[in-house]
Amino acid sequence: MFCYSLPLLSDPLKSYQTLGFAIVEAFTLKEVRDIQHFATSWVNALLHQSVKDIPSLPLENYHIWSKEYPIPHGEIFKAMNRHRGDCEEMKSVLLNARVRGFLSSIGVEKFDLRDEGLGWLAFRFIRPGAGDGYPMTKKEWGIAKEVISFWVPVIGSSDRETIALVPGSHLKEYDGYLPENQKFRKDEYRLKGTILEENIFRPSLNPGDVVIYHPKTLHSEDVQQSTITRLNLEFRIQCSS
Repeated sequence: MFCYSLPLLSDPLKSYQTLGFAIVEAFTLKEVRDIQHFATSWVNALLHQSVKDIPSLPLENYHIWSKEYPIPHGEIFKAMNRHRGDCEEMKSVLLNARVRGFLSSIGVEKFDLRDEGLGWLAFRFIRPGAGDGYPMTKKEWGIAKEVISFWVPVIGSSDRETIALVPGSHLKEYDGYLPENQKFRKDEYRLKGTILEENIFRPSLNPGDVVIYHPKTLHSEDVQQSTITRLNLEFRIQCSS
């Protein structure tokens, strides 16, 4: 695991500029509880709408107990179900004064929430070893080329399951390619080649933390070794004039 000194990671502005991502202490414990309730209620509602009489079981163990029920995972958690825009109250939480303060520190005063037609807010529900998360890529390789991305943990905040980032990759050039067959977006390029594991960083997050990363930062949502199913919220902003 690639390690960085605490002073660099604890300075969000310097971290964003140098590493291509920042860990910002953004939310109070009440806001954390509100975020968790919002996200888990969303996922549970989708499950219960699709599979009748399914009991309420811990979502972090979903990859284990879901095998016992006729759960059409791919259908339930397709993109249109994982996005929404009808959540103004959650918007005020996720874009609170601390978050806006960080954006201001990197020169972003005016921005729009990125919505590609399904809603500005999304969740990802990632089972370990199941290939649920997309492989290494950069946002600039897709249609959202200049967005700043926000990654908010809900279930799973250790370095076994958080987002994988390649520190400093926003300052380097990499070759990408468009896979002929992929289950994710067909128009998004992926990294050509591989990154050594020792050059990949998965942050270990505290309650209230959010990861904010640069559009040129290499990252992956996939999880291999965790013992839990990870749930996180994500959204992106586009700078406006």
